[in-house]
Amino acid sequence: MVIKNLDFRSDTVTKPTKEMRDAAANADVGDDVYGEDATVNTLENISAEMFNKESALFVTSGTQGNAVAVLAHTQRGDEIILEARSHIYGGEVGGLAVLGSLMARTVYGERGWMKPEDLEAAIRPDNIHLPHTSLICVENTHNASGGTPLTPKQVHDNWEVAKNNNLGLHIDGARIFNASIALGVDVKEFSKYADTIMICLSKGLAAPIGSIVVGSNELIEKAKKYRKMLGGGMRQAGIITALGIIALTKMTSRLAEDHENAKITVERS
Repeated sequence: MVIKNLDFRSDTVTKPTKEMRDAAANADVGDDVYGEDATVNTLENISAEMFNKESALFVTSGTQGNAVAVLAHTQRGDEIILEARSHIYGGEVGGLAVLGSLMARTVYGERGWMKPEDLEAAIRPDNIHLPHTSLICVENTHNASGGTPLTPKQVHDNWEVAKNNNLGLHIDGARIFNASIALGVDVKEFSKYADTIMICLSKGLAAPIGSIVVGSNELIEKAKKYRKMLGGGMRQAGIITALGIIALTKMTSRLAEDHENAKITVERS
């Protein structure tokens, strides 16, 4: 087999297909801040159904998606628990502190997975001197661990700790479809153990821009207000989300091809 023109620097170098470009040109658009863009609404409905959540919100990027989700879960001065090499902690320009006045309590995971006993130990007790722990953030797949997928059982075990301690759980699922394909499970098997999930459309799925946050109606309404605050309230955004619809409905299954090509490349290196 001869493999040509494969660029494995990042899955962000994918480019929109002709079908995507045509969809952008023909998209039914309106003012999304007013909720009047039919194509945005369609993408959000598809996303919510795909992850079995009440609502979804289109955002400009994964970083913005994580930011609005985290802000929706927390109050100023809260502490959130994250894996020590997670993207939210180390790759999002200190947004936790700058945007949310939040403290980060890091846990070193095993190939990106935080063990339940370590999570339990990281939760602050009720003490007037200490910040309030309000959220656990999980990353799946875990980028800094070589793209390791966390299993539904691992996510469930983290979820159980969160719920036993009245905490929220957010998944940075920038590459959640890679986990789904690699493990052969539906994405709903992850989403049922999360209050919110952020999903990137521009990582391996060929859309040039955009991410989605899914969750309950209440959390998504809060996230929407923060999106507006951060400049993410767009107008005729259907030109962009038309490509996202194709990314979700047609491109996710093609990640299996990416995985096979990556394996061949590693075997030959």
